[in-house]
Amino acid sequence: MPIFADPALFPSFHELPSSSTPPSPAPPADWFLLAQIKEDMTITKPTVIVRDRSGADFAVTFEDGDHRGLGHGGIRFRKGHTLVVPRATRTDRGEGKQAIVRVPPGEGANVRILPAGLDQVFEIGAVLDGIEGAGKGKKCAACGKEEEEEVEHQLMRCTGCGVVAYCSKACQVRGWSELGHKANCKVIRSIKEIWS
Repeated sequence: MPIFADPALFPSFHELPSSSTPPSPAPPADWFLLAQIKEDMTITKPTVIVRDRSGADFAVTFEDGDHRGLGHGGIRFRKGHTLVVPRATRTDRGEGKQAIVRVPPGEGANVRILPAGLDQVFEIGAVLDGIEGAGKGKKCAACGKEEEEEVEHQLMRCTGCGVVAYCSKACQVRGWSELGHKANCKVIRSIKEIWS
């Protein structure tokens, strides 16, 4: 799983490379623009107004109308969800005009949507990073009980996301109802689909 706090992997809008900058000879590592959808401005060309982690508002346009990748799981341009644009570049449009992100023709299918706000995505990313750093799922997500080597005390993983683990049915119910995993499970699953 990626580290969402890494600005090299998840740059803000103003940290994106300019589309007018010639590509470097060595292929750079991948990066992803994460931005929360504020408004769907689609009329003829798919266009959304988004806000990045630094608070900058800007438009993302799909140059050939190709936004088929946004339909996974019935999710479209929904206000409050997070747009994931791989290898995004900033297009500066001249003096007095605001820069935008253009998704080149044929690249729309690579753009994805996470069914959560940007703050929630970063919070879940930090939790996932902690889980992986501590040895994936070694503690019950509800009560904190450590997993034991004995077969009878092994933790049960959530069947939805496969990341979070529980020591009992009671802890699973508590995790879903009181601790918010019901809302986070779908987001974790979407994150895994993109970065696993």
